[in-house]
Amino acid sequence: MKLMGMCSMRGWKGVQCRKLFVFATILFAASIVYFYINFSMKTTTEVVNDNMLEEGYYAYERAAQESGGVRVIRFNKTSNDVIVFVHIQKTAGTTFEKFLVRYQQNLPCKCQAHKKRCNCGRNASNETWLFSRYSTGWVCGLHADFTELVVNSCVQRVLDKQAGHKKKRNYFYTTFLRNPTDRFISEFRHVQRGATWISSKHVCNGRPASVNDLPTCFDPRIGWEGVSLEEFISCPYNLAFNRQTRMLSNLSLVGCYEHLRRPSYEQDKIMMESAKENLRNMAFFGIKERMDDSQYFFEATFDMKFSRKMSVWGKSKSNDTVLTASQLAYIRNVNKLDWELYEYALQLFNERLSQLHRKKRRLR
Repeated sequence: MKLMGMCSMRGWKGVQCRKLFVFATILFAASIVYFYINFSMKTTTEVVNDNMLEEGYYAYERAAQESGGVRVIRFNKTSNDVIVFVHIQKTAGTTFEKFLVRYQQNLPCKCQAHKKRCNCGRNASNETWLFSRYSTGWVCGLHADFTELVVNSCVQRVLDKQAGHKKKRNYFYTTFLRNPTDRFISEFRHVQRGATWISSKHVCNGRPASVNDLPTCFDPRIGWEGVSLEEFISCPYNLAFNRQTRMLSNLSLVGCYEHLRRPSYEQDKIMMESAKENLRNMAFFGIKERMDDSQYFFEATFDMKFSRKMSVWGKSKSNDTVLTASQLAYIRNVNKLDWELYEYALQLFNERLSQLHRKKRRLR
């Protein structure tokens, strides 16, 4: 090469020239790798978004754009619209789901005593308008996340199978979030009492996570009942860490559960941006610390009314956990992604709540 020929001179000038050549070569190679990865990620994201568009995931987003930029949710109670709830552990999700099937007045579900699941079928077709724990059950896996429900198209497949044929539907995704430190402590207490969610599938890229993909923190034959806080927070594969961010992101963008075995800033950033985008595109999300506002948000968004107040039922039993200042600081640090997402969610929640209040005042 011409540059190397120029660098054949002896002495310090030759050394400096050769160093410059090596640096230029490395920079050129790094540029190629960067553009390749960036293009691949962009292509993957576009494919995922196209799939979600086909499933009607962004149906309400299009409706909002058609309304002059004002965010409007048009949920058709008599058509093919379905509310899907992404149930993140220890976020008041159980309370919300119970209210949907038992205390919601506009599309009442048929519930029987001593049975958890209710029939939420529409009168004409009996096809469900609600995809959740207490209507369809855990048909996509125990506490199925966004990747399992949307990216892997489980909701669409399950409802098509129940209907006996493929059908175009609009899906309105919903979820609840919670103060990350309180949520983490609540999960610790729940696991301490014997819960493990060991039967969760963690499907990503079309297959369940293996033990190699996702090592467990305990012996599945014994469980983790009675675990100490020190042991709970010392396991690097503990899914309680940043659970809200992970469950709302598209994990296929970060190699599924690769981020747990080989954490990196780049993967965290991709996962965070994915979770924020998916949260923005949800028809509704509630905040456990704002139950009254969350109830108003849902009722105004979907034109549905609850016969009771969720705030009475959504109180935590884990507020009596005594922790030191250093333990609290450590828990906050290991859940820093969830804290970033939660603070973003609060801001977005307040913006949308204000928009609903302004809309209500205009209609008076």
